[in-house]
Amino acid sequence: MERLFRAAGRCALAFLLVLGLVALLPPAVRAAVPDGVIGGAVAVLMWVLGARRMAGRSR
Repeated sequence: MERLFRAAGRCALAFLLVLGLVALLPPAVRAAVPDGVIGGAVAVLMWVLGARRMAGRSR
């Protein structure tokens, strides 16, 4: 259960990070960015964070 909460927390953090970065963009660029790109950025960020954590673990 703890792993589920940690994963949900990481997803929320990644989403808020990407959302904050999108909010910093100029309005013209923000309007041009499709919603799918934001979701894809969150997925890639989560994959990178997960790969980095798994690479550091010993078996």
